[in-house]
Amino acid sequence: MDLEQVKEWCEAQDKSKTIEIPEYLYDELNKEQAAYIAKYFNYNALIKLPEYEIEFYDWLKKEDPEVWHDLWNDEDAEPYVVAVSFLPLLIKEVKRGFPICDLIECTNFFFTEAHMTDEESKVYIETSKTRFIEKQGLTVPQLLALEISMDPIDIWHFAYKHRLELDDAKKAVQSLVDDNALVHFKDAEYLAQFVDF
Repeated sequence: MDLEQVKEWCEAQDKSKTIEIPEYLYDELNKEQAAYIAKYFNYNALIKLPEYEIEFYDWLKKEDPEVWHDLWNDEDAEPYVVAVSFLPLLIKEVKRGFPICDLIECTNFFFTEAHMTDEESKVYIETSKTRFIEKQGLTVPQLLALEISMDPIDIWHFAYKHRLELDDAKKAVQSLVDDNALVHFKDAEYLAQFVDF
């Protein structure tokens, strides 16, 4: 699909309703096209999450129901519907998912490269990259440091992606914090300055 086809698709949508993005578009769109769609709809139209992300949130509902309720337990809103501004994070080329970064009732576990402290985190990241390139096993903290160095990620997407127990993922956070390699901002108000989508 080229940008001209994306423009035609946008013009055919009903802006007064939740925008129905076909599953195949999540696979075909590139970053530029996804950004165009978000801008076309003024970043505030609503879209339903892609199927792969709905599967993740169904998993989250079982594994950490308190977090799921913090995100989706609004009787006036349909679950798994988000602002189109998040579309660039949902396409196959990026596939980071809808970030869990503004929890009110639960502790946030969302990290960006800015959360990595200078000296200690460099050691973790370089060690992790070397071990990864040499196809050696990584510890969970090393894997988490590597993920954070590539793109912002929350602990739930991290655990789901790597088929880890949530407790093990949270222990990895604590290990990095204890080693002065990571700063953990737990409240949404402090995280806001690091969230830029």
